[in-house]
Amino acid sequence: FSSRRRHTRYISVTGVQTCALPISPRRRIPVVLSDVLTHSPLVACRTADVQRTARATSTVRVANWNIRAARSAPIEEIAAEIRALDADVIALQEVDVRVRRTGYVDQPAVLAEGLGLHYAFAASIKWDGGDYGLAVLSRWPLAEVRRHRIAATDVGEPRIVMEVVACVDGRPLRLFNHHADGRVSEREPGLAAVREVVTSAVGRGVVLLGDLNSDADAPGVRGLVEAGLRDLGAAANERTADSGRIDYIFADALFFARPPLVHVRQTDKSDHHAVIADLNW
Repeated sequence: FSSRRRHTRYISVTGVQTCALPISPRRRIPVVLSDVLTHSPLVACRTADVQRTARATSTVRVANWNIRAARSAPIEEIAAEIRALDADVIALQEVDVRVRRTGYVDQPAVLAEGLGLHYAFAASIKWDGGDYGLAVLSRWPLAEVRRHRIAATDVGEPRIVMEVVACVDGRPLRLFNHHADGRVSEREPGLAAVREVVTSAVGRGVVLLGDLNSDADAPGVRGLVEAGLRDLGAAANERTADSGRIDYIFADALFFARPPLVHVRQTDKSDHHAVIADLNW
């Protein structure tokens, strides 16, 4: 669950939000919001077509992984790792689309095509000639894709919440994906905003996944639990010596007819491990 956190400093110069690259404290690149939102063709979920017997037996495997924009391993190795997760839906953070530093590859589209999955990408900012943000891959077609912007200060990187509805055998599965800021001063207000975005859907079958850059006792994480979500990784973390967990999967009570199975896949293809949960639905 842990991450080797990278120290990136943000500053404000004449009202323009800028970020200091880790490789050179003196280099500044203006942060510009991106409106790019791409996805596979959307479909309508026809819940009337679902048989009652299927409702009692559905199992969904969801996963969360910060892929570090395929900077720790080539995109082909990232794809192989995702295939090994055998997840039905996977939320990805730190995703590049046609960015110079990663060879101008449209990472979510390439991963989806190579793995035979549907996909969605929501950019947060323009970066290094391309776009940078969050992605979701899914075995099932997608019915909705939305981006919720979180208000940024003049020192924090603009953040988003990605909302996706996957059409699982005619049933809508609503997922939220988030990458929280590394600084407490920016992260906690951001997680409070995530709670506001998610709360209205809690109780109707909601899964929240993300790199929250927080431990389980942080106010922002506790706030999500207080909103009616359960931290699925809490029990799994008790069985490992790794106490630096910052990657999470939350779900509401609709998925707890039987206890979800949660485990961590350790990998050297990123500076994060992948978190996997088998949900009964």
